[in-house]
Amino acid sequence: MDRNSLVGFGLIFLILIGYYWFTRPSEAELATQQRRRDSIERVESAKAKAQAAMKADTLKNTAAAAPAAPDTVSLRRELGGFATALEGKEERFTIENDKLAVTLSNKGGRIGSVRLKEFQRSDSSELVLFDQEHSSFYYEFFTNNGSMRTDQCYWQVLSQSKDAISFRLSDGQGSSIVQQYKLSKGDYLVDYSLQLDSMNMVVLKNRPDLKLVWESTLPKQERDVKRERETSTIYYRMPEENPEYISEMSYEEKELKARLQWVSFKQQFFNSTLIAHDNFDKDARLSTREVKGTNQQLVKTMRAELYLPYDLAAQKNFSMHFFFGPNHFQTLNKVDVGLPDLELHRIIPLGWGIFRWVNRYIVIPVFNFLDDYIGNYGVIILLLTFIIRILLLPLVFKSYKSTAKMRLLKPELDAIKEKYNGDLQKSQVESLALYRKAGVSPMSGCIPLLLQMPVLIALFQFFPSSFELRQKAFLWAHDLSQFDSIYNFPGGFHLPGYGNHISLFTLLMTLSTLATTYINNQLTGVTGQMKWLGYVMPVIFMGVLNSYAAGLNYYYFVSNMVGMGQQWLFKTMVDEKKLHAQMEANRKKPASAKTGFQKRMEDMMKQQRELQAKKQQGKKK
Repeated sequence: MDRNSLVGFGLIFLILIGYYWFTRPSEAELATQQRRRDSIERVESAKAKAQAAMKADTLKNTAAAAPAAPDTVSLRRELGGFATALEGKEERFTIENDKLAVTLSNKGGRIGSVRLKEFQRSDSSELVLFDQEHSSFYYEFFTNNGSMRTDQCYWQVLSQSKDAISFRLSDGQGSSIVQQYKLSKGDYLVDYSLQLDSMNMVVLKNRPDLKLVWESTLPKQERDVKRERETSTIYYRMPEENPEYISEMSYEEKELKARLQWVSFKQQFFNSTLIAHDNFDKDARLSTREVKGTNQQLVKTMRAELYLPYDLAAQKNFSMHFFFGPNHFQTLNKVDVGLPDLELHRIIPLGWGIFRWVNRYIVIPVFNFLDDYIGNYGVIILLLTFIIRILLLPLVFKSYKSTAKMRLLKPELDAIKEKYNGDLQKSQVESLALYRKAGVSPMSGCIPLLLQMPVLIALFQFFPSSFELRQKAFLWAHDLSQFDSIYNFPGGFHLPGYGNHISLFTLLMTLSTLATTYINNQLTGVTGQMKWLGYVMPVIFMGVLNSYAAGLNYYYFVSNMVGMGQQWLFKTMVDEKKLHAQMEANRKKPASAKTGFQKRMEDMMKQQRELQAKKQQGKKK
């Protein structure tokens, strides 16, 4: 592998290492998270003991036909006129369209579970985004008697059809709350509204807070729960701003003083999002928590505490939408709830800055075009690789010619180093002069390679996030969005820096990279540390990419093979004798003006020589 290629791959490697370094939680963050978990465990333990003691007291009093337990009395007092709704029988109802089956409960009048009809989990079971056992959704507000939670009450069903349902909670004195849910054909959206009627007579005047609490422990959908945990988090958006998120690699809590337009519980390939038409009020609190125990069927617990801007109006309607669906770019980009661009597609990690731009406006359109005509995604990746290689061909060819020129100058450069053995500055000055006379720029090979990096890094983000590859098989890979394992180590053995399995596409990618390195080393004559670095880096990448999507490693393998073909083609196209003759002709021409870069380099070296000379004179004195 030539020097310029090694520099480029080195920069890519450093960027990837930097990405993992800066996104990992710090020691202080880890300590804070541990303290928070310990605190929660202490509170829950104390709560459990208190509940056990209260239950024991209740059991002692029931034999004597004592009145209702103190907690029930307190709860009835807090609920006031709504206390009659404490008693009832839970019933569940289902509304559905061609995309969703939404199950709701009259206990709290809330969504209990959502099933996506078009998709399955990795084990071929029904894909349920969340269930009632591991989720909650309720409103909390203050009354003259205390605080009230809507999930403590049994709601009355006002109306129900195949695709719509509404629940009502009344205090019997004219104040009521209505929740309405409606589905539309061919849509992942659920129209949702909360209607308050004369609740200003109930809600405490100096505490008109209307708090919405939404929590869900997300179930595993994909084969690799570790990877799914690393790609699941909460996204949120402030109006007219780019969405932000809690780091996927940590568990933390965020308190936000800004208004929010939407909040999304995002998994690797699916999401549950709540959108408010008039935005949520300030003082939101978002948090992600680790699943306790060793349950490998649960991913993360996500919690959002939001506030609705209630102004104590006699009649108030809050219009919202739920989105329950896939992290598919076109689907999210087309979500229409009557608001300006929601930027929901930004929950898909396509990279930042120019890398996202490359994915959105080049890679995704080309991929979708091929998808319209070809049904095999392995073939689509193959053709995408050829197209990208063709687009980058001018840059790659320019880099090859620069490398060829440097190779032709190498004997003379080695002679200069030998002539000024030990004097690095003089050697560099003479080398720059040689480059200028021959019409060669030492940077001309690096710049084309650097210009290719946005595409390489963009694709590194694209393939693991591409919903289209989910559960799509190719050759021995059963799912191109997951790693392809041809052998799992027995007994749970885990090789540090590599993993617990062998990915064949990763091996092929590594071997093809090593082969490319060997061929280039033979052509360029690279020696010493640079030579061995070219062999070490692919092995490092093998460990990093062993658990990445098979589609990504397959792309790298095909790209390497195409790259070797291009090298052979360039070798037949470039006549090195003519190239050398051209360089010799350049030397005979009058000396061209120095470039700004060359002048700055020579000035800097001159200053260094003068500084060293002064130091040596000072030592003699």
